[in-house]
Amino acid sequence: MTTWPSAHRPAPTATRTRGGRGRSLLAAAGGGPVEGSAPSPLLVVLLVVGLAVLFAVPTAWRASGGRWAVVETGSMGTAVPVGSLILTRPRPVETLGVGDIVTYRPPNLRSMYTHRVVGVEPGGAVRVQGDENGAVDPWPVTQELLVGKVVWHGQGLGWLARTLPIVLLGSMVLRLATGLWVPLRWRSSARVIGTCLLFAAVAALLRPFVHPVLVATTTDSDGTTLRATISSAGMLPTRVHGAPGQHVDLLSGQVGSVVVAPPGPGHPLVVDGTAHLTGWWLVAVGAVCLLPMLWVLVVGLAEPAPADGRS
Repeated sequence: MTTWPSAHRPAPTATRTRGGRGRSLLAAAGGGPVEGSAPSPLLVVLLVVGLAVLFAVPTAWRASGGRWAVVETGSMGTAVPVGSLILTRPRPVETLGVGDIVTYRPPNLRSMYTHRVVGVEPGGAVRVQGDENGAVDPWPVTQELLVGKVVWHGQGLGWLARTLPIVLLGSMVLRLATGLWVPLRWRSSARVIGTCLLFAAVAALLRPFVHPVLVATTTDSDGTTLRATISSAGMLPTRVHGAPGQHVDLLSGQVGSVVVAPPGPGHPLVVDGTAHLTGWWLVAVGAVCLLPMLWVLVVGLAEPAPADGRS
């Protein structure tokens, strides 16, 4: 063993770590992972299992005869709001009763309707109507037209089913692009900002939060007051603005009316809606808006490598 006098003992080799100002709050508290480190094996396993379940469950449901769909119109009001994910099972039409919600395909149309059974006809057919519609559907639903009985529906999950593929693909592209072209020091920042912009773009494209839909316009008995019937197709409580000083507050799936100003010649009638948040809604949305800040605190920024190449 080689010994050195204390006066001539070499100083310990200096090494730079991804600590100090480059460490995240999680890493500073307990040595958690930092940017650039290998992913945890447990995290990889959970990701693979999650993707497998995400693929296997819908496949098994489809193979067993089930179907799923996303509600796109407000004809069922609050019972099955726009953006709901519905699951259907094939049923003999003779087993259906008044009050059941069914999905069927009208003759000579490619779209499917999801309405409530309001009458049973002899000979194996039912009559259906949307909860918010003013008339019974013109087609008797026979076994040939029936897709199935709605056995479950989840409010807002249809929006999730639509956005998930876009978000997953966008996240993969973002991670690949930042890994190739963004310096390590700014990689976490670029991913946080890019993810926020991705969610903002998806929200602007699909409008899952605030989405007022004009159902009809009528004129009051005075012959001059124009009233618009509005359906709220978004997930958040919405305030729809009409003429100056006029508004109506709607929850997801609700239908209401508001006095509107007549549009100018050659211009369409446009309804304007904004999120109307109070109480726990305000708390929940505020918490979601703070998620990027929480992400920054957990992930942190990587310490730039020294100019001489040492780590």
